[in-house]
Amino acid sequence: EDGAGTYRKVENIRNLLGTALNVQAMVFRNKGETSGTVVCFTRDPSTDDDKLFGEFLINAQGEDVVAGLCTPRPIEELKDVMPEVYDSFKKNTDILER
Repeated sequence: EDGAGTYRKVENIRNLLGTALNVQAMVFRNKGETSGTVVCFTRDPSTDDDKLFGEFLINAQGEDVVAGLCTPRPIEELKDVMPEVYDSFKKNTDILER
């Protein structure tokens, strides 16, 4: 099974019909402690709760999250690690929810 399929299985995300969007800028995401990656949903995919659901890694790339190569941190912790990045990310996910 592919990385994304495994991620959905581990997170108990059923294959529901709906709209998906992948916003991704290819940048130096694994070049130190000031870069990283996020795998995130604007809503909890299991409950449809209107809150961010996802994980992030510092000094890593997306495949590291979905393939289980590293242990990611809950997206809520990004507020403490990189507050400005979290605020910008949250602002943009709020726009997607409109």
